[in-house]
Amino acid sequence: MSTEVSSKAQHYLLVSFLVIAYWCYFLGNELFQTLKLYNAGDKFYHILETTKASNDTESTTSHSLPPMTTSPIPKIMHRMWKNASILDTNNPSIPTNWTRAFHNCNSIYTHRNWTTILWTDATIRTLLENHYPHFIPVFDSYRYDIQRVDASRYFIIYHYGGVYLDLDIGCQKSRDLTDLIHSMEEDGVGAMLPMTSPVGFSNDVLFASKHNPFFERLMDALPRRNKWYGSPYLSVMYSTGPMFLSLEYYRMIPEQRQELFALSPDLYSEKGTRYFRHLRGSTWHGSDAHLVQWLIRYWGVVLVVALLVFVSLSRRKRRRIGGARRESKPHRLSL
Repeated sequence: MSTEVSSKAQHYLLVSFLVIAYWCYFLGNELFQTLKLYNAGDKFYHILETTKASNDTESTTSHSLPPMTTSPIPKIMHRMWKNASILDTNNPSIPTNWTRAFHNCNSIYTHRNWTTILWTDATIRTLLENHYPHFIPVFDSYRYDIQRVDASRYFIIYHYGGVYLDLDIGCQKSRDLTDLIHSMEEDGVGAMLPMTSPVGFSNDVLFASKHNPFFERLMDALPRRNKWYGSPYLSVMYSTGPMFLSLEYYRMIPEQRQELFALSPDLYSEKGTRYFRHLRGSTWHGSDAHLVQWLIRYWGVVLVVALLVFVSLSRRKRRRIGGARRESKPHRLSL
């Protein structure tokens, strides 16, 4: 019985080891950079936080900032859907809460003199063909539609500037994104990304000035990162998604990082102070997503498992070698 249990344990350890080795092979340096960021925690973000945008929530939510004169970030809200059907409030193919959130944001910010641009597959392709034709081969080579969606937002926000919001992001009527732009203007910062858990930044909300250097960096890096990372979820995350954006940020020198703000969790996701409503999203996640997220969250457990597998296989190999030597030893004749 104990031998059977031991055999099963070794089998599970071996499978775990092969899974880990598989993803290590495809992720390579990206995996270690991700673990490094996860272990570092919030201390990486301190240089991004400012009194207006993060630490002094009360000042940004009380509308006490001076009137805005000019801003490097235009008051344009970019949204994206495959076609114009999101404009139809009764379209059953689109989540109802997404449609309502889109029209709610549009109504709120129209009264605040913002312009909302709805990008579709057709208009995105027109933008790329007219201004960035060199990227078309990469754009067409992506395996998944979500990769094209991710890449498109970087080109849009770079070309026009403004604020990009995913359709699963809603607006708070009691909050005004112009206040956040005020804070960025006062410190001469041209881009802002939302901090997310457990590590890095999200790309569902983006602030940027027109032709911002950080988004130019992302555009230049997209072709280099267009490869298979071991699973659909990881390939999206590291080729175009949030981990792609996060690692490109951390590849910059500290002086370049100071040109960006972090949208802290109290303004991004915490109830009572947040500027956004987060609806149910992640529709592109496959069956591998939960497993990958678990592995990243419990990477310490994963490393222990890998060590146990290594030790177990090493001992098993030594026993086999020792047994083979004993069996091959010649018998002595005794008189």
